[in-house]
Amino acid sequence: APAAPAAPTPPTFGAAIPGQCVLDEQTSMADSAMGKAAADRLRQLKAVVDSELSTEGKSLDDERQQLAQQQKLATTPAAKTAFVTKAQAWEQKRQAFQQKVEQRNQEMQYTQQEVMSAIFQKMIPQINAVVTQKSCATVISADSLLHYDMTSNTNGQSSQTSFLYANPAMNITQDVVAKLEATKELLPQFDRVSLDQPAQGAAPAKK
Repeated sequence: APAAPAAPTPPTFGAAIPGQCVLDEQTSMADSAMGKAAADRLRQLKAVVDSELSTEGKSLDDERQQLAQQQKLATTPAAKTAFVTKAQAWEQKRQAFQQKVEQRNQEMQYTQQEVMSAIFQKMIPQINAVVTQKSCATVISADSLLHYDMTSNTNGQSSQTSFLYANPAMNITQDVVAKLEATKELLPQFDRVSLDQPAQGAAPAKK
């Protein structure tokens, strides 16, 4: 196998622009205790969904295999009629299961969106405080700037090289994280958003 390319050295940036700041919102969320706790909870909810769908999917597949065997043995008109009735019932179950899969995926997407929005709302006062402290005239989202990301694997060890094309002195991301950590605040416990009934935001946790 060809040798992995060496990670490039980050460039030497020009002088920081006074009053211009850069914020990586995703990193701020991911690096904070609030964001990490929310991510852990989202993984728990996803595991519950995966288990539910896996169990129902296996049951459907087992029933499909049983129907295939019954079809081979259905040699009389009555047996063939009984098979068709069972096959139609199975098809309805399959369609209902597919709808459930799509609904659960949507529910997880909505839950994640609501949680990220809630974290960002908690971040706003901390962002404002850092902007005031740093005398930022403008704050640019890191998403709009050029990034470099590379994952390399050397002798079985994976390493990540990444940098943002902006003078690090302008980056207020970790300052925002520090402010957020100082509050020691976490989101209230949340459950998966349910599309079975009207819900605003993440549903309260089941007791």
